[in-house]
Amino acid sequence: MKILLMKIIALILIFETLYSCSKGGGGSGNDSVVSLNSFYSLDDLSSVATKSGKVPLYTTSGSENGLISMGDISSCVVMSSGKVKCWGFNAVFQLGSNKAGFINQKTPVLADILLENAVSISAGYLQTCAYLSSGMKCWGDQNDGVLGNQVNSATPAQTPQVVKNLGGQQIKMMAIGDSHVCVLFSGTQSVSCWGQNSQMQLAQSSTSTPSSLTAVPINLPEPIKSIATSDFNPCAVAVSGNLYCWGQFISTPANPNPVLIASNVKNISSGEQSHFCYTDTNANIYCFGTNDKLQLGSSTAPAGFNKTPLQVSGISHATAIVAGKVHTCAITNDGASVVCWGDNSVGQLGASSNNPNKSAIPIAVVGLPAANVIDIAAADNNTCALLDNDDVYCWGNNTIPPAGGTSDFLGVASPTVSYTAVKVLNRNDL
Repeated sequence: MKILLMKIIALILIFETLYSCSKGGGGSGNDSVVSLNSFYSLDDLSSVATKSGKVPLYTTSGSENGLISMGDISSCVVMSSGKVKCWGFNAVFQLGSNKAGFINQKTPVLADILLENAVSISAGYLQTCAYLSSGMKCWGDQNDGVLGNQVNSATPAQTPQVVKNLGGQQIKMMAIGDSHVCVLFSGTQSVSCWGQNSQMQLAQSSTSTPSSLTAVPINLPEPIKSIATSDFNPCAVAVSGNLYCWGQFISTPANPNPVLIASNVKNISSGEQSHFCYTDTNANIYCFGTNDKLQLGSSTAPAGFNKTPLQVSGISHATAIVAGKVHTCAITNDGASVVCWGDNSVGQLGASSNNPNKSAIPIAVVGLPAANVIDIAAADNNTCALLDNDDVYCWGNNTIPPAGGTSDFLGVASPTVSYTAVKVLNRNDL
């Protein structure tokens, strides 16, 4: 009964916000933006979208599932219509496109395998998950059962697969690593993960449990409000503000359980490899992990993996944080600006050039228009921002990386590197 009442109150408040915005000028200003946290579950978000006829503009403070999501080598945006557009590497159909083969897709294409509308998207390494009108579905690589369909196959899934690992529960968030997926359940405020466990991503011994096709409940000591995951490291923020992480560099074979990292945490972002950053309740930013490209915002951090969080100086009023491969970006001054630090070899900092090559000092991104930035996402070597007028701007690498490998694209045809933010699309585009 208590949960039902909470859901009803939340939906009433959300509908009031959307109604007042629709009367006030088309929903392109700050007043039209709602928070993902205001929804009890992604199912409730889907209900709102169905009843209003469009997916509302909402912010996630850098969460890995939202209107915009960037995996290692692919990126996706949920359009206002509920359609999904993606760009990047499509070797195993992770863009949701039926174009086969090793496709390097520079510009957004319609995810035409989706026959129903989406309200939230999460891009992983070689797979993508979305919350659709019928629930959570995933597609792409399905080794180790990463799609949650309880299938381990080397053959990619070309159509959306129903996630069977939810046990009838509603979910608040989903997060995808290299080959594992975690979800946050709304009712129990608990976390479960499935897929590969080679680095203890499932908080289990990698010897006894190399992978799991079914959901593994994570042994967290208190209720959880948000989750994130890097390639091999999931993290969870408790309602109390405590931050727990597990997996590579953090867990040990003797103790694969989640480890308490920090307190007073508001939002967490797990980098594509091995660094993590969070905002605290005072809008400060802290980072921990590796610092080879100054991605922790420190020029004095010891070599190796730093388990003690370090405060990033020179930032005030941070509202969102996102960690890429070896760079980090944050929304500051209540959405008025975006700053980045770390590796800048291919324009990851949006600093108008690749000088400096790396920086521990946050640098303001050049090229963003006056509209407020409400959300942010990062891939290996580029970053995108969602504005309150539904525009999506991106900066960084726009070609196959210098060391070779797979595509690393911005969503625009040229240039090969964009040292300033460029517009990719508007969520109201056809």
